[in-house]
Amino acid sequence: MPSELCQSCRRPQSPEALAYRKGEARVSHASFLQCDVCERVLCSDCLQIYDILSGDDFLCSACAAQLPSSASGPGPRVRPPR
Repeated sequence: MPSELCQSCRRPQSPEALAYRKGEARVSHASFLQCDVCERVLCSDCLQIYDILSGDDFLCSACAAQLPSSASGPGPRVRPPR
């Protein structure tokens, strides 16, 4: 059974909590999504879409901060969408 609360901020599901941002675009989903690294189920405030390898990677800010940025040499490209 999917989580009904964000595992980071404990916010319940709502239409606003499910509208993730990718650049200027908004991407809607019918439920919370998992961070592709830590696999916690999170809302849009705690989970963002990053361009890493596939271009559609969902990461929490804590996991994204641990990845090397393109400015520090070779490795995944991390770009916060906001």
